[in-house]
Amino acid sequence: MIVQALAWYLVVAAGGAAMTGALRRLGTGAGAGWAVARVAGWTLAAYVAWLAGWLGLASWWWVGLPVVALVAWWGRSGWRGVKPVMLLEAELVGLGAFVLLTFLRLPGMAVTATEKPMDLAILATLLRPGTIPPADPWLAGHALPYYYWGFAPWLLPAKLIGFAPDVVFNLLVPTLAMVSAQAAWALARALGGSRRTGVMAGFLVVFTGTFDGWRQLFAGTKLSALDLWSSSRQIKGTITEFPLFTFQLGDLHPHLLCIPLMLAALFLGLALASARPPRAPVLLLTAVLYGAAAAANPWCAIPLGAAILLVSVADEAGLVRPRGAGLGLWLRVVAVGALGWALFAPFWLNFHPPTQGFGLVTTPTTTAEMLLLLGGVLIPLALVGWELSWREGGFEAVRRQFSRAIWLAGMAVVAALTRRPLLAAAAGIGAALVVALPGGRRRARPVFALALVPLGVLAFMEVLYFKDPYGAEFYRMNTVFKATTLAFTLLAVVVPVALGWLRRRRPGLAIGGAALALLAGMPQLAVLGGRAAGVWPPGWGGLGWMAPGEAAAAAWLRQQPRGTVLIEGIGNAYSDAARMSSASGVPAVLGWENHEGVWRGAALGDIAAKRKAAVERLYRCGDPAEVQRIARELGARYIVVGSVETRQYPAAGVAAVLRSGPAAFKDGVCTIVEVKR
Repeated sequence: MIVQALAWYLVVAAGGAAMTGALRRLGTGAGAGWAVARVAGWTLAAYVAWLAGWLGLASWWWVGLPVVALVAWWGRSGWRGVKPVMLLEAELVGLGAFVLLTFLRLPGMAVTATEKPMDLAILATLLRPGTIPPADPWLAGHALPYYYWGFAPWLLPAKLIGFAPDVVFNLLVPTLAMVSAQAAWALARALGGSRRTGVMAGFLVVFTGTFDGWRQLFAGTKLSALDLWSSSRQIKGTITEFPLFTFQLGDLHPHLLCIPLMLAALFLGLALASARPPRAPVLLLTAVLYGAAAAANPWCAIPLGAAILLVSVADEAGLVRPRGAGLGLWLRVVAVGALGWALFAPFWLNFHPPTQGFGLVTTPTTTAEMLLLLGGVLIPLALVGWELSWREGGFEAVRRQFSRAIWLAGMAVVAALTRRPLLAAAAGIGAALVVALPGGRRRARPVFALALVPLGVLAFMEVLYFKDPYGAEFYRMNTVFKATTLAFTLLAVVVPVALGWLRRRRPGLAIGGAALALLAGMPQLAVLGGRAAGVWPPGWGGLGWMAPGEAAAAAWLRQQPRGTVLIEGIGNAYSDAARMSSASGVPAVLGWENHEGVWRGAALGDIAAKRKAAVERLYRCGDPAEVQRIARELGARYIVVGSVETRQYPAAGVAAVLRSGPAAFKDGVCTIVEVKR
C-alpha cells in the first residue's frame, strides 16, 4: 500500500515540478508556486489533451505529456536560486493532509454505496480509449450528459502509473485533500496571512467540522457512536456536507473535484493583479484554471468569477470608492472570465442541464441549524465584523458601543422582518466588511473582499433556489448542498487570514475565534480516527466488496476494445447493480435508471423504459435463442451473469442466458457470455 502511494505521489509531483519553474517565471514565490503547481500543471496538460479528444483522438490523454515537457523546458530558468527548504512548508502541509485523510478513510476504501459507483463509472470511462464528449457508461450509445471535467487533470497521471480505476479512485481522494490544502495555504499567504494562518487554512479546507458533533455529545451520545451522516443533513430537506464529511466520504462528485481548481484559479487571479509584463501567460493560465473549475462544477462559475474579480481589484481600489485602479487591471480580470468560458466552449455547447429556473425559498434556515452547521466559520468572521462595526475617531468609547449596537440591532431587525437569520447574519457581517474596505486597512482589503463571496452565496440560498427534479420535500436540497460547499471552501481560507488581522488588534477575540473554528469538528475528527485505528486494508483497491470473480471480470472487461457494450442486471440507485460497467468503464445498455432521468430530464423520453423492459425480458425469458436475439437488438457484445443477476432473476432465466452462447470469461460466481454475431 505504501509503495503504491509513493509511486502515485512521485508521478503527481512530477507535474508539479514541471510547472513550478514556469510559475516562478510568472512571478510567484517558490513555495507558493510549488503549492499550486500540481493542479496548474496537470490541468493545463489536460486541457490541451481534451481538445485533442474533441478532434477525434481516442487516446487523447497522452497529448498532455509533451505539454508537461514543454512547460518544464520553458520554466527551467525559474528554478534558479530555489532551495528545497523554500518548498518544505507547502509540501508538509500537503503531505499532512494526504496522510491524515488516508488514515481516516481506511475503513471506507470499498468503492460502493452512496454514489461512488457513478463516480467510478465516469472515471473508468475516461480512462478507456474514446473521443470527447465521453460515452455514457450507463446508457450505451449516448454521450455522458454530466460534468466530468474535474477528473481530467488526473487522467494522465493515472495512465502513466497504470493502476486500475478503483485504485486511482482511492488514491485520488487524499490527493485532492493534499492539493486543496496546499492551494489554501498558498492563497492564505498571498492574501497577507502568516505561516500560522496558512497552515490553519490548509487544515480547515479539508478538515472543518460542525458543532453538531458537540450537540450529540451533550445529548448523551457516546463519542464512538457519533453520527456524521445526520450532521450532513442539518438543514431539513437538504444536504449540508462540510469539508471533513466530504473528504472522508470520498464521493468524487463535482463539488469535491473542483475545490483545488477553484483555489488555484483564485491564487493566480490574485497574482494577476501584481503581474509584471508580459502578463499574457498569467492571464491565460488563470483563464484555463477558471474555465476548468467552472466546467468541473458549473455551480462555482459565478461565485469564483466574482471572487477573482474582488480579490484582484480590492487591494488597489478598495471597492467602494475606486481610487486609481487602472482600467488595464479591470480589463485583465474581465478577460479571464470571458476567455475561461471561450476556452471551454465545446463543453458548454454540449452540456444541457435540465434546469427549471428559480423559486423563492419558503422554509429558510433556522437559527439552530445555522449555528450547528456554520457556527465554526461564521462566528469567527462575526468577531471580525464586530471589530469592524465602528469607525475610529473622537469619543472613541461612545462611538464604538453605539456603532456596534446599531450593527447588532440591524441584523436583529433583518432577521425579525424576513425570518431568515442566516440572511441577516450574512448581510450584517458583509456590511461591516464593505464599510471597512475603503479605510486604512490596505493589507486586509483582499481578504475582506473575498469574504463577501461566501457570505453572498449563503444569503442567496436563503432567498432563492434552483428548481430541479427532486420534488417538493427536497426543493432546495441541491441549492443548499452546492452553496454551503462553496461557502465552506472559501471561508476556510478567509477565516484564518481575517483572524490574523484581528489578532493584531484584539488578541483575545482572535484566539477565541480560532479555537471555535478548529474545535468545532474535533468530536467528529476523533470518532473517525477511533474507527480507523487498527484498520489496514490490503491495498488501495476498492472492489474487494464484490462477489468472487467479479473484480477479475471487471479487469478483463477493461481490456476489451472500444465500442464494446454489455448487459447486466438492472437495479435501483445506490445498489450494487451496474457494478460491471462502473468498475470497467465498458458501457452498459442501462445502469441506474433514475440517474439518467436526473441527468437528462425530459430528453430521456422512454429510452430507459424500453431498455429496462428488454433487459428484464432477456434474463427472464428462459429461451437461449431469444436471449441472443434481444442482446443483438440492444447492440451488446457480452451478457453478465453474476451475483446480482442470480439474485434478481429466476433460475430458469439465468440458466438460459448461460446456455445462449460461449463463456468469454468465467471466474468464481461470474460468467460473461458472448453474444453471437
